[in-house]
Amino acid sequence: MLIKEDRTLQETIWALKDTWVIGLHHNWHDYKFVYNPLFDFSMAGEDDLREVNGTVFPLIPLDACNFAPECFRPSGGEKFWDILYVARAVLFKRIPEFFQSIRSLYDRGHQCRVLFVCPLPPYDRKEKGTVLYNIREVYDGMFSEEEKDRFTLLTLDYRYPFPFDLPTLAHFYRSSRIFVHSADEEKRCRVAAYAWASGIPVVGMSCVGSMLPQHLRTTPFFYEAAAYSEFPEKMVSALSEHQHGTIDFEKVREHCSVAHTKSALVTHLDRLFGRNGQWFDAADLACHNLDTRLGRHHGIGSGPNTISTPLPELVQALLNQQGLVHDVLKQRDPERELERLWPKKPKALFFDRIFGHGS
Repeated sequence: MLIKEDRTLQETIWALKDTWVIGLHHNWHDYKFVYNPLFDFSMAGEDDLREVNGTVFPLIPLDACNFAPECFRPSGGEKFWDILYVARAVLFKRIPEFFQSIRSLYDRGHQCRVLFVCPLPPYDRKEKGTVLYNIREVYDGMFSEEEKDRFTLLTLDYRYPFPFDLPTLAHFYRSSRIFVHSADEEKRCRVAAYAWASGIPVVGMSCVGSMLPQHLRTTPFFYEAAAYSEFPEKMVSALSEHQHGTIDFEKVREHCSVAHTKSALVTHLDRLFGRNGQWFDAADLACHNLDTRLGRHHGIGSGPNTISTPLPELVQALLNQQGLVHDVLKQRDPERELERLWPKKPKALFFDRIFGHGS
């Protein structure tokens, strides 16, 4: 949306194509997709894009959810929580429906220990229609103090949307028996991929299972609910089947762990652009932190998900400063490293110092 309004930026991206391939990570399904040849490939699930004109377009059927880092791994340690849910306090996550599912479990006599990790965005009156700002009021109205001892709602109103680093977040996954995701529209959910990478089953609607191949979208890996009324039953089944933690998740982890999907990325790049496997060096550099880097914003918003370097300046660096860019690509977080080298002001002095006079 930003690029199509900026002709100069479009021209600069076109100029990159001599030395770079340009991908578009869609971050959501798009059933009214219009192919734009400015991008050499799209990154999305195989069923997530429907080109309105029937144009066949280059697709890499991977996205952020396929690159869970190695801290998300199976563990034989203590499973303190029965049920884990991780979701921002936004309405499309269907949090009240999740609360009702836990309410039904408790009403049926199941004494499950639940952890809900819920980052809460700063209050913005314009976002009242999309954010569940009164989440604690809803929670307090549905559960007794005794039930809250077993059901922890951990709302976090700082460092939105990533209050924890990933190794800390991974600890919650490794300490839980099952993961629940109550969204009814969101596909290829990264938090569900973290669960599968951690070797724990997921309960959710069909959209949540979309990142797995069709033959794996079933028990004992995925417990699909057709309606919210089925969630309690599916959770009980998942907890029962995984009580002893003996299910082999390796064939599922192949689709969500960066150690496995890096080679898949190279295969897709070879298929689209050739070079006979020479993409491995690039993949070794590029695959660090892709689970979060692919969802970042340049110069938009605030918080840990935002890079202050505006997109036009990033593209100019890719075009004019190959040496600098290749140096930062060797870092585990290239965009952050480039951001560090990019003084906020005065920009003119920075361009003289880094890029040389006359740039």
